[in-house]
Amino acid sequence: MKKLLQSLFLAASTLVLQQQASAQGCVAVRQMGGINAMSASSSYNLGKGEFQVGANYRYFHSWRHFVGTEEQPQRQVLGNAVNIYQHAVDINISYGLSSRVQLNATLPFVDSERSQTLTLNKDVATKTLTRYSVKAGGLADIRFGANYWLIDPKKAHKGNIMIGAGIKLATGNYKATDDALQTDGTYKNVTMDQAIQPGDGGVGFSVEFQGFRQLHKNIYGFANAYYLFNPKESNGSFKSAAKAGLTGYNIYACPDQYFARAGFMTAVGKQKNLAFSLAGRVEGIPAYDAFGGQVAYRRPGYVVAVEPGVTYRKGQHTFSLFVPYNFIKNRIQSAADIADQNLQNSKISDPANYVHVQGDAAFADYSISLGYSFRIAKSAKVPTWKVN
Repeated sequence: MKKLLQSLFLAASTLVLQQQASAQGCVAVRQMGGINAMSASSSYNLGKGEFQVGANYRYFHSWRHFVGTEEQPQRQVLGNAVNIYQHAVDINISYGLSSRVQLNATLPFVDSERSQTLTLNKDVATKTLTRYSVKAGGLADIRFGANYWLIDPKKAHKGNIMIGAGIKLATGNYKATDDALQTDGTYKNVTMDQAIQPGDGGVGFSVEFQGFRQLHKNIYGFANAYYLFNPKESNGSFKSAAKAGLTGYNIYACPDQYFARAGFMTAVGKQKNLAFSLAGRVEGIPAYDAFGGQVAYRRPGYVVAVEPGVTYRKGQHTFSLFVPYNFIKNRIQSAADIADQNLQNSKISDPANYVHVQGDAAFADYSISLGYSFRIAKSAKVPTWKVN
């Protein structure tokens, strides 16, 4: 029974604190998680003076375009779909300030490629498309945070709740450039699309909730939620020339983002060191920030996914694999869309002829997240739990 509880506590903390949000393509939901503070021990918290180090790797490929929840399959037929490939690595370190308080730091790196098409001047008559790629990468936005267990882990054997707060620094390049193909066949060094920029240019602060609870024998439920507030309106990097009457929307925003996840997990095997999970999750970027100005460009939207996962522990080592599959993809109206829509409709006298303006975005069908962590305990003695 003790081994079962220890392994389920491990699985609960791994599943709750593992990777949180991952980029989805043109809707640039940036990496927010990766702080896996308690996943490599036989208890779900770090003891006072204990460390944990680890890394998470994520990959996705976005290529399916949506306006709202309606897919645009013609982009594939015409061959002009935007494809984004991203590899991301988070290096994490956590420290137990006490048995209830953990301090966390994440050093993220990304490598992104955007494949897109262009009709060259010489090909206008034949409407021939030329596909080319641009890239951006490097250090992303560094994150620091602190988490607090509401109930003393020594007394909470069947479940617990953690609350946390953090800060995201503007360390990632938010105006990276690359050589892009032009219609005359030459290349020009230009600012990359917001979707592949390593950073967003804003200093943000986050709040989060995490928890788990034993439901029946070796079946546990878990949930976590996260919101990043980015008060800065824009980072000053230019998207494109402004539309008439929409000055301001031609610079990139520093958007808020959010994430929520809940599911079930169970441990199996003789040592109960192997855990399986199944969760539902939603993540996205809102059209408007909670604080700060709104006049800047973003591609807001969200995905809803089902996320199977597996976690394996061997001593102080923990390995994990999560593969969320996005079954709902929604590119919602942005503030720029609504402003453009209102501007156009203000010139139309008959409401029956009003136009609806809503941009599109490319989404990934799924992402892959691999994690590893190692706990540096104060002693080699494995903690034990008193089971009532």
